Amino acid sequence: MKNSIKLVFVSIVGFACGACNSYDFEQEQYRNEINLLSNSDMVYDRQVSKLQPGGDTIYLVAGLSGSQLSNKAFNVALKEADSLFNAYNKSNFDIETHRYARFLPEACFSFPDLQMQIPAGQSQVRFPIYLNNLDKLSPDSIYFLNYKIDSLKTDAYNPKKKEVLLRIFKQNEFATTKTNTFYNYTSSYITTLSQNPGTPRRPTSSNQVFPLGIDSVRMLAGDENFGDYKNALNNINRMSIKVIVGEKTPENPLARFVTVEPYRTIDVVQLPPSETYNNTYIINVISTPDGRSTYYKEFRLHYKYRMEPSQPYQEVKAILRMEYNPRADLL
Repeated sequence: MKNSIKLVFVSIVGFACGACNSYDFEQEQYRNEINLLSNSDMVYDRQVSKLQPGGDTIYLVAGLSGSQLSNKAFNVALKEADSLFNAYNKSNFDIETHRYARFLPEACFSFPDLQMQIPAGQSQVRFPIYLNNLDKLSPDSIYFLNYKIDSLKTDAYNPKKKEVLLRIFKQNEFATTKTNTFYNYTSSYITTLSQNPGTPRRPTSSNQVFPLGIDSVRMLAGDENFGDYKNALNNINRMSIKVIVGEKTPENPLARFVTVEPYRTIDVVQLPPSETYNNTYIINVISTPDGRSTYYKEFRLHYKYRMEPSQPYQEVKAILRMEYNPRADLL
């Protein structure tokens, strides 16, 4: 009996090994299908566009599934869509239409090649999208491009990955819309200017900074807050300043002059430099005795502001500081 069991076992193992030896693992294991690169929510949000002269380029990526690289080319054609865009707004904001994401305006991009090929021996093709005029975009809004595969002009594709939302982010040297950028108040003071000036108060919170143009950002003028999001836009317009970074200072190649202006309706006056508060943007490198260095981006500002003509001015002497890694900025 035992010999019979052994014989059967050996026969099964021998058959299995024989099947393994005869199977060609180098042949294609899956169907070659075209898919549009995205996350599980059908959104592609890995790219950030730099605010720079001449604009920037992002890519819509079409990939080809399969265990092996194909020896033939695959045609890919795209066309505009809106179903994912509409679904995103409905699922995230429902009836709060004032918060809806927006399509990227036509004046801010060009998409010249809606038909390309995945070459033989390659696993993807990248469709270039050329971005410009991003300084015209509100840093408070969400922007998308929505495209899908044109089934009449495209070879075999995955119906579950045939459409994508491209999220548009922008960044300059000072801030980005992809993540929240906060500068911490350091040795900063706000004083109410009146017949009986108050005691300077020290803001203890940080100030969120938003990119506008290549060399400009927006931030709160003082230590107020935007309040409830339903009133945020009105408060942003009333409470925010625009800081423009200009030419390098002659004394320090790591420092640049700045100009403080109203963002919308706020009354703001830039004041003369006062000691450290000299209206500059500077890369501040702080080194320790053992040779280690910490790098900071700093706005050193001196100005006064008020939101209504009947209000007294608030004088601001601020050092706004954010630690950063210069090596990461080069990536």
